[in-house]
Amino acid sequence: MSHDVIVLGAGAAGCMAAIQAGRRGRRVLLVDQGRRVGGKIPISGGGRCNFTNRNADAGHYLSANPHFAKSALAAFSAADTEAWVASAGIAYHEKTLGQLFCDRSALDVVGLLERDLRDAGVELALNLAVEGLECLDPAQGGVFRAWGQGWQRTASKAVVALGGLSYPSLGAGDLALRLARGFGLKVLETAPALDGFVFGPDEARRFEGMQGLACDARLSAGGRTFEEALLFTHRGLSGPVALQGSLYWRPGTPVRVDLWPGQDAEAGLLDYKRAKPRHSLERFLEQRLPRRLAERWTQGDPLGSGALERISDQRLREAAARFQAWTFVPAGTVGWHKAEVTRGGIDTAELSQKTMECKKVPGLHFVGEALDVTGELGGYNFQWAWASGAAAGRAL
Repeated sequence: MSHDVIVLGAGAAGCMAAIQAGRRGRRVLLVDQGRRVGGKIPISGGGRCNFTNRNADAGHYLSANPHFAKSALAAFSAADTEAWVASAGIAYHEKTLGQLFCDRSALDVVGLLERDLRDAGVELALNLAVEGLECLDPAQGGVFRAWGQGWQRTASKAVVALGGLSYPSLGAGDLALRLARGFGLKVLETAPALDGFVFGPDEARRFEGMQGLACDARLSAGGRTFEEALLFTHRGLSGPVALQGSLYWRPGTPVRVDLWPGQDAEAGLLDYKRAKPRHSLERFLEQRLPRRLAERWTQGDPLGSGALERISDQRLREAAARFQAWTFVPAGTVGWHKAEVTRGGIDTAELSQKTMECKKVPGLHFVGEALDVTGELGGYNFQWAWASGAAAGRAL
């Protein structure tokens, strides 16, 4: 064997695993189908890479085992990621809610990875598509053989960092999950996540032509509530608050949207009636919503567009409740081509929470998006990639 470790996949998690193993003096080979390391990093965060979140802890991750991520996130924390980026002289800023972005370009993070891989002595094997991985001698602690068309390599340990199913246009696929099943690991049901909602027929008709309109909103789905910007699209709802909600939503269940977040719309509407009795519901809504959206909402509301002085207080209370608790059942989420991450994946019960090593296959580690650990929007999934990769790399 020419290498101690072979890492399959040079995204965020794979690069971090290779760097940490290389720093420990291991002979590491990093294999990827791309022409450059970094995977989806260049397009992340609108090209600025939301590389972590200062609030990253296990409470911001969805998993069948909500405690699994705690150890890795503590061992390589958001503060560690921030210090790592800062030490490279990369300028960055906090946008909102603890989200850290590069000032200049996501390529700064790619350059940082390339530098650290080089300094750690990691050998790169790029433009090589991975087709398989097997353990040649499990009784003796394992010799792993990875292969693809025209190549094969062996190593005493292996890390699978091949990502999830999101963004198939960038080469994403289910190979990591297929490899896991081939080694006898349980894989939980997967679904696209952080991809927003598609309207059913009624909402699609009601809000046709509203794409591009945005407002602040509070959205509840799957028992979780978020308050951020909401964006209407030609198919449904997007924006940070819808993406967050789509992570926890399950098909057939309702979504509730408060278009007057943080305030008492009922009291506000009744006060508005007393102050401006000849104005309409639409004029009231224009205080918080884009004009076209206020107009469309009023057209679909039983209250109509008459003067408020002609409408009873009880009916106004009912109207206020409707736009503070707009409830509908989405037809679905947008799908894999827009999903930022994969929900579900390799059952974490199969792995060590400290090292990401398979309990059934010593020497084999799985890291990153393929695991059943999915972060909320805002840098949490990058932090999981860094943390899970570091956990594996430091154990090799």
